[in-house]
Amino acid sequence: MPRNTRKNPRDVTHLSGKPLAETLEPSPILKSDTEEWSTSCDLAEHGLSFPPEVIQDMTLFLLANPNMSSSHLYRADILFDSSGTLRTPQQKEQSFAQAGNSNTTDTTAASEAEHVQPIIARDIPGFALTRTVVRRLIPRNPNLDPVMDQTCHLYEASGSSQGSSDESPSKRSLVIYNPHVTSKEDMPFYHPLLRSLAFLYDFTPEATPGPGTMSIHFLLFPSEPIQTRLERTLQALLTTQIRLARGTRLTTEKSAGGNQNPVKDNVIPQHLVQNTYTRLKIKYASDLCQRWVESTEPSKHVFEDLSITAFLIELWRSMYGAVPEDEQKDTTSPTQPPPSSSFPGFVDVACGNGVLVYVLLMEGYSGWGFDARRRKTWSIFPDSVQKRLKEEIYIPKPFADAAPPSDPKTDIASHTGLFPKDTFIISNHADELTVWTPLMATLLCPESPSPFIAIPCCSHALSGARFRYPPPKAVWKVKEEVEVDQPAEGGLKALRKEKQDAQTDAGFYKSMYGSLTAKTMSIAEELGYGVERTLLRIPSTRNMAVIGGRKRTTQVWRERGEGAVDEVGEQDGELVRERLMSAVRRECARDGGVDEAAKIWIERAKGLNKGSGKGKQPEHGL
Repeated sequence: MPRNTRKNPRDVTHLSGKPLAETLEPSPILKSDTEEWSTSCDLAEHGLSFPPEVIQDMTLFLLANPNMSSSHLYRADILFDSSGTLRTPQQKEQSFAQAGNSNTTDTTAASEAEHVQPIIARDIPGFALTRTVVRRLIPRNPNLDPVMDQTCHLYEASGSSQGSSDESPSKRSLVIYNPHVTSKEDMPFYHPLLRSLAFLYDFTPEATPGPGTMSIHFLLFPSEPIQTRLERTLQALLTTQIRLARGTRLTTEKSAGGNQNPVKDNVIPQHLVQNTYTRLKIKYASDLCQRWVESTEPSKHVFEDLSITAFLIELWRSMYGAVPEDEQKDTTSPTQPPPSSSFPGFVDVACGNGVLVYVLLMEGYSGWGFDARRRKTWSIFPDSVQKRLKEEIYIPKPFADAAPPSDPKTDIASHTGLFPKDTFIISNHADELTVWTPLMATLLCPESPSPFIAIPCCSHALSGARFRYPPPKAVWKVKEEVEVDQPAEGGLKALRKEKQDAQTDAGFYKSMYGSLTAKTMSIAEELGYGVERTLLRIPSTRNMAVIGGRKRTTQVWRERGEGAVDEVGEQDGELVRERLMSAVRRECARDGGVDEAAKIWIERAKGLNKGSGKGKQPEHGL
């Protein structure tokens, strides 16, 4: 069913209150001798203020993101676009490869170019066909719902406003969605039980109370009655269109519409991660949820960690050519090592429940994880996995050198994070270790710092004490300029504006989470990392990932595979060490210096390990 959990943006006082079947009327736009198109006064919203460009951007966005109107869908893969701007999965992978975002184009995840014949467009009096798009709707659960192809025809028209006594100029846009099915029995559950569905937007600049009217028109299957579910679906679809139009930010990028977020799917193509996530969910989710022994909600943690695992698998495929174990069986020969043999290994710092480590190990990737406290969940994993989960305290080497532990009776192991060279560092909602992540990765080998991914959560200083970092200075400059131009407003307008601002970089970095993300990135950049940030598709508001060293590592691994020497791309180790210690000294100054910060860190680490059972225990630890 379409998502409809927020406040209705429609004016419900104008609805008739009658069942849809009693308000049906023939469509005045889609008249035909062979097809009986219908509409209803309850499926139209008048007085909208959106210019035609907003509706066009919103329509393009929805073409590739049908999940915004149906929770049963993941996405739509574009198979054909007559304008050539919406890219197919193959084109996306090729563009990522050409940009250095991957080693090779994955021809297994994106099927070979298959030509799906578009449905022939209707001739609509007064309208001109401007674009044809063929898309494949991808369901979240492929075992329950099949994929379905759909042809989308976009039309435009101009002339006098419909139903107007004068000749007021109007602009009209029409989108018709045609599923590739021959009978209602073939229609997937996630699609309305209709032969065709159309959205019309009629824009008349001088109209009152507003220039725009959006309406739905549809073509039923023969002798098919209006079911309650179909009525709810159509109402929800109209509501979704209006809500998304209100949030659309116009852009010059016409490939995906104005709602496209530039930091989402910018590292790995969306379809690769989602396809892998679907496979992992089918393979692991049910078993993990059934055997969950923590007091926390299993589904939230299981699905979130499976999503992150899917991203890592595709990230490592692009960086190292490493593939999951199931694929290794299909691609290796007795005389050639498996593709994952070159993978340098991973460490999941503050690994929490251990699900991420468990799934990665089961998928054939070597690595381990540690946390200050053992979790109950560890006991449900095989012995081979439990051996890779360590109850250890991490004491950064600068702290160990400044103030080594003085209590010989401490019954928990500690380490300084000196993992094997090139180990990939995973810092998943690791709290105190978030800002330490690029420092930890650099300490492994300053001449060739390890790559890492950090997914920030709660904000802490280097000492481990809770601390809220100030926004980057550039944000304050933007904020001052906005305040000069736009005086403060109260009420709902101010709240709406604040929410819109939060979607921008300036708004994001003013938040505690954004400032923590910015600090992690700035530390990494200070150490010489090439840094990227990307929004992960995980069920969490803490979904921004900071990735360090991806492009450099990809290049180094490619050159090593071609027989280059190991020293390729190495930096001046002494210079990097000095940068690192300079950053540590500066960040520890607020706690009284490195010595004092080390004492704070060690005492907090011991406290986290005690696990007295009083109060809520943190999900992660040092």
